[in-house]
Amino acid sequence: MYYHNYLEDAPSKDAYRMSYEPVSGLGTALISPWVIVNGASGATYQFMRGYGVSDPSVVLNFGTFKGNGVLDAQGPLVYPFTELPVLETFTVSETDDAVVYASKHHTLSLGAKGYEWIDADGRIELHGSLLGQPCTFWIPQQQGMDYPMLSRSHLGWVTGVIDGDPVEGLWMHDQMYSTPGLPFLESGFLRYVHNYWMNWLIEYEDGSFEGGHAWRGKPGTDFAAAHHYIDGRSIARSDARISAEFTDRGSIHTVRLQLGDDVSVEFEQHGSFDWPIHTYGTVKSISRDKKVKRSWNYTEHFPLNWQLVEDYLHAAARLYGKFPSFQGIVRDGVIRNGKLVFGK
Repeated sequence: MYYHNYLEDAPSKDAYRMSYEPVSGLGTALISPWVIVNGASGATYQFMRGYGVSDPSVVLNFGTFKGNGVLDAQGPLVYPFTELPVLETFTVSETDDAVVYASKHHTLSLGAKGYEWIDADGRIELHGSLLGQPCTFWIPQQQGMDYPMLSRSHLGWVTGVIDGDPVEGLWMHDQMYSTPGLPFLESGFLRYVHNYWMNWLIEYEDGSFEGGHAWRGKPGTDFAAAHHYIDGRSIARSDARISAEFTDRGSIHTVRLQLGDDVSVEFEQHGSFDWPIHTYGTVKSISRDKKVKRSWNYTEHFPLNWQLVEDYLHAAARLYGKFPSFQGIVRDGVIRNGKLVFGK
């Protein structure tokens, strides 16, 4: 697969608009923010939203999860979907320095001066700032890829409060582009490209930070784009190598990341959120002569046949107006040879 991975300058407000064209002839297919944070209570939280996943007028709540240290099962929701719906229509407005995405239950402000995310009717309040530069990969239309795909990723530091619990950790959001009017799920990225992804952030005892994100594409693609943030600067790379070890059910319990010959880091996974896709962890070892103070890791694994699940979920949502139970679909499943084997 042919692709290009590169850095961009710090974005202006224009870059956060849905009308923004990073390359002539491309339109917004997805905007997706998420965080992985630790609370003063010791809890680990993760939540994510997606604008335009299957419908450009709808925002998807992927779930607000709280880690419970279990790898082989779905993690508990902080707020049930009866309180924080899976699907909502959203509006877009602007302030002097930010673009604001909002629904009944949340407000997300993306701007050149930082990020603000208020969710769950005010029970979540987060403030983020960019670390380094945005990192972008560009996959032109080619054999094996029906449409072009461009993704600009923003790594950040976030502080805030969740249900009264002060939190700190890793902020990230992607803005993805493809053929104008094409929803993300129809772009082919999950079907033809994506297999593994992970992001990470380390705070060392000396106050410095290191982190970024990395991809491992489907077999045969050689897709290995990465962003490496170190010593206050960003590096765009295409030499990431990700490997993993699994439980008997197929959950990831160990992730290893190699970036060229520069850094090798291993992450122990402590639990799952929306099994089997996302796990969370911390650094177990790294090839640095520095002492780690805190660390965050969020790993994403889409089984090779995951498109079957996506197709079913979104076909049912279009037919019935709501998503079927994701947990019900995967409850008795296992991962074998990289594929999800469905239960009874």
